[in-house]
Amino acid sequence: MTLKFNKILIVRLSAIGDVINTLPALMVVRHNFPKSYIAWVVEDKAKDLLVGLPYLNKVFIFDRRSPEKITRTCRLIRDIRKDEFDITLDFQGNLKSGLITYLSSASHRIGIKPAREGNALFTNYKIILPSQPINRVERNILILKELGLDISKFLSEKRSCPTLSFTKENESYIDSFLSIHNPENKPLVVVHPGTSDFGIFKRWAPEKYAQLLDRLIETFDIIAMISWAGREKALAESINSQMKHKAVILPQALSLNRLGLLLKRARLFIGSDSAPLHLANLVGTQVIGLYGPKDPRIYAPYSFSDNRKPIVISPDKNKVLCSPCQKRKCVKPICMSSITVDEVFQRVSEEIILKGN
Repeated sequence: MTLKFNKILIVRLSAIGDVINTLPALMVVRHNFPKSYIAWVVEDKAKDLLVGLPYLNKVFIFDRRSPEKITRTCRLIRDIRKDEFDITLDFQGNLKSGLITYLSSASHRIGIKPAREGNALFTNYKIILPSQPINRVERNILILKELGLDISKFLSEKRSCPTLSFTKENESYIDSFLSIHNPENKPLVVVHPGTSDFGIFKRWAPEKYAQLLDRLIETFDIIAMISWAGREKALAESINSQMKHKAVILPQALSLNRLGLLLKRARLFIGSDSAPLHLANLVGTQVIGLYGPKDPRIYAPYSFSDNRKPIVISPDKNKVLCSPCQKRKCVKPICMSSITVDEVFQRVSEEIILKGN
């Protein structure tokens, strides 16, 4: 394949964490094609991650929740085809991404193997993925390496990753929010107890979050904040109701961009495998991920810096033999319940004491 492409389309629609894990691949593409026109198709809920990035020339928004979804999707495909892309890179590998890749009319349509939901029908060049567990970021970089792209800059720059493009309006909003809710500028610890609806079994118990935050407040005089999304407000309130020292529950209106700004100001983030965990890692905050059913070798936040490595807490495999697993549902996730408050508190304490509060 001749590596001379003037117009390049990236397809990674969702989820937010997966879009984050594709950003390093964008950097590699831009390094290899500094003068090319590069665009990205993404779902509306993750658009804040891409809008304003200097590495991109255009962002196409796929609004899958709109009541006019069919009309808007047809308009989206028409707009994509107008740009006459030479190559489309499908990093997602499902039916939706495959259809968009095919309808982009690019002569080179790059997919992955194995793929899902008949995606292979829509691509004409497939990258065979390794069978062993590999981090999502590394998987995306491997796809580009197999295409013949130079990935040395990514490796030499210590796995650097683009950050979000924050607006002055959002910066002012977070400044004001923190001046109200953290006027003494105490060390900020943010927890996100939720997960996607289909990943509820990845959650740590609310009472454990409550016990952990109380101990952190009493020991280190931190300010605790609880983030939530969608239908998770009751979960956040449940944690707060069980605490002796109340946390700040973040407002629902907090956009992805504003949440990223807030997490950037945090000393520490704690949560299960979720979008905010990867977002906190992206903006440079130390994260502690609680992993049970999902394999952290694949799904843990990527270590972008040798000076700040994500901390992963998972069950003892000698005691919880079923973790990690491939299940989509679990009525008794002992992998998550086996993670104790003492264990997480110890790791948080080490992080705060060793690196200063």
